[in-house]
Amino acid sequence: MYTFTTDYYLFIAVASFGIIQLAASLGGLRGLLIVKNEVVTRILGVALAAAAAVWFFDPVTRNINDYEGGLDANQQAVFFLLGTVSAFLLTVAVSSVVNARMAGSTPEPGIGLEDLKQASFVTALSRNIRFWLREWRTQTKSYFSG
Repeated sequence: MYTFTTDYYLFIAVASFGIIQLAASLGGLRGLLIVKNEVVTRILGVALAAAAAVWFFDPVTRNINDYEGGLDANQQAVFFLLGTVSAFLLTVAVSSVVNARMAGSTPEPGIGLEDLKQASFVTALSRNIRFWLREWRTQTKSYFSG
């Protein structure tokens, strides 16, 4: 039997996963998509968010005071953060495996998030880390040279 806290965490994680997929689809960030078809991804994203809300709120009354077994504001904040971070990490892990062969062309130096339009998350991250390790002195020089 799940507790109220576990239910809340799962609700946030599933809804966040769906919203991340929806946002990646709308933003054209193909490197974060789990399903290649953008229309299917959008439908899946909305369906996951809606299903999580229906699952969490439909079966039982969730308006519970924190002294009667509900979550206080601090606990909600912590479990919201844990749920969203879990959804992001799951998205990154699964999309990097699904899009492992998606390398794209060589991007402009320091392109950042735009690289996710043509490359997987792991590829884009490694390109950007290499760029910043190589160019950090040049990029920060104007801020430190009186």
